[in-house]
Amino acid sequence: MAKPILSFEEYAANKKLASTDTITETDDDKVLGISDEDSESEEHEKIEGEEEEKEEDAEEAESEEEPEESEDKEVLTVSARLIEGYESAIKEACDYDADDYPDHTLESYLKENAALIATLAASTLEQAHAEIKGEEELTIETYDAILNGMKESYNKKIDELKDVWSAK
Repeated sequence: MAKPILSFEEYAANKKLASTDTITETDDDKVLGISDEDSESEEHEKIEGEEEEKEEDAEEAESEEEPEESEDKEVLTVSARLIEGYESAIKEACDYDADDYPDHTLESYLKENAALIATLAASTLEQAHAEIKGEEELTIETYDAILNGMKESYNKKIDELKDVWSAK
């Protein structure tokens, strides 16, 4: 009996990988290796930190002394998180290619991954626009223009990478 061909999402679900439909705070925590206990303590620390920050601001306003250096907390940027995610994607791509399904290839994995990234980028556009502009509606012209700019940027980078590869 032939095995059915699984989509990236079905494959991820079968392998009990993080959901590809939505990115949640807990998915980010898993990628970063943060446990639920760490998340709770970080939330508590964040609340305490905000209170302390308000107190420090009030004290600084009263005196002209040098501000104390704040605790060094490692805050990962989105680009750093993406790099970590793509380090995991290499392993996942290899596993995807090595499974029993003949249509699960590195190329198909990368195509599905590119589609996922495009979906997340469009979602970022919509949500960020709503937060920045508030009630102002995102027009189809603005949406198209921004997505076309993103597509041009992606295509330009792909072309640059192809040129560098062919020059080797």
